[in-house]
Amino acid sequence: MNNRLEKEILLETLSFYEWMNLENILIGIDPKDLVLIESMAYEDLHSLLDELVKEGHLELKLESQDERFYKRTLVKKKSLLAKILK
Repeated sequence: MNNRLEKEILLETLSFYEWMNLENILIGIDPKDLVLIESMAYEDLHSLLDELVKEGHLELKLESQDERFYKRTLVKKKSLLAKILK
């Protein structure tokens, strides 16, 4: 399985505004995409989500040791002036 495809599926499912735990993420995945992810172990899914956090695509909030919540990171576009001054 291609990690890039799995990451894209997870990013497509996650919200920019709502914190989601792993259960909510799996519920939100499109059924046709779920077939591609269902063979993965939870540890693999958590490691993919952790990679997305490290890459800056997701934010992580820990409710407890066992409960992690994720949401998409809003990417703010730089203004034209900021691009020129850079």
